[in-house]
Amino acid sequence: MRSRAGAGRGSEAVKGPSRAQLPAAAGGTPVRSTPLPFYRAAVNEDDINAVADAMRSGWLTSGPRAVEFENRIRDYCGVGNAIAVSSCSEAMFLALKALGVGPGHEVVTSPNTFASTVHAIIHTGATPVLADIERETLCVDPDAVRACMGEKTRALLPVHFGGQACRIEALVALAAGSGVDVVEDAAHAFGARVGGRRLGGESRATAFSFYATKNLTTAEGGAITTNDDDLARRLRLLGYHGMSRDSWSRYSDRGSWYYEVEMPGFKCNLSDVHAALGLAQLDRIDALLEKRREIAAALSAVLGACDALELPRERPGNWHTWHLYVVQLRSGALRIGRDEFIAALRAENIGSSVHFIPVHRHPFFRPYLTRDASFPVSDDYYSRCVSLPIFPDMTAQDVHDVAEAVTRIADHYRAG
Repeated sequence: MRSRAGAGRGSEAVKGPSRAQLPAAAGGTPVRSTPLPFYRAAVNEDDINAVADAMRSGWLTSGPRAVEFENRIRDYCGVGNAIAVSSCSEAMFLALKALGVGPGHEVVTSPNTFASTVHAIIHTGATPVLADIERETLCVDPDAVRACMGEKTRALLPVHFGGQACRIEALVALAAGSGVDVVEDAAHAFGARVGGRRLGGESRATAFSFYATKNLTTAEGGAITTNDDDLARRLRLLGYHGMSRDSWSRYSDRGSWYYEVEMPGFKCNLSDVHAALGLAQLDRIDALLEKRREIAAALSAVLGACDALELPRERPGNWHTWHLYVVQLRSGALRIGRDEFIAALRAENIGSSVHFIPVHRHPFFRPYLTRDASFPVSDDYYSRCVSLPIFPDMTAQDVHDVAEAVTRIADHYRAG
């Protein structure tokens, strides 16, 4: 195998690995003397000062910063409404609940996702139904979704995996023809685009995550976007005790003490302290996303020469945010499997992860599956996938180290 040097636009050149060195797992010297974590949050002094200013303001819960954060999310996504909430998990749950999903209903989603996607369905009282993924995007396959839909189907909950938008246009069209709602799990995909449009307004509602590892972080938090004003009002009520006024509306100098409880609600609001961090991150979100794209391009420029790997790709018409950079080991190409490959990376002081253990492999979710349910694409992908480090604060040396470690391991353990 040959490795060719390359780099993404605006980044330093990434050097090819030295073939003379053995992997650390085979007795060689590690690529790095200190560990490179799988992820490190891109937090700078402006972020820290913004949070400190919020703390000094005396207003800690949902207030003026949370309102401003919602308005800026709305404008950035180009939608009619944005509701800031405590997590993407709550965003999905609230959206399904506000759309009337409940007992007796089924919601179709992907097996290639985190548990919270399916938990959101179960917490409404509805039954999750899994549809296999497509190989190109690793997102749910619209043809598989169609095969899963029936009389009880009330909603679709597709996942935009890794920062790559799923075939949302096809899913929305499929749902519209069946009287079914679509709620998007865009936890990985804040800022992603389809056909030049940012995600957030294609379906009835879109759920974003601002967790610590995400493209934009509020430490913990999320948001729901929608172009449906009536749905937005229900979401606000459900997310704050079913009350007609939140704390900012009641306790600010322009507020009123009076409120009415209109429905049994939940406690899912985002605080001003969290929103302050989000606002500071929004000031440079485009630069953060562009850095991710540069790192992905730099990794692909080197790893593209490694025939033991399948690299992630950007679907034509999409603008990938590269929340994850996931390689797949080609079947039969190496003398080691995925787990041994990850252990070899650890020996090189390179962090990695797996996204995700498929939903149907978790004991809790198995009773929800029909006896003949099978997900061959998801299972094949899971057996071969490795998520490599990708985060905005990675240096050119960090990127070089990841590429060198991966190529060194692949070269040494090549089958035959």
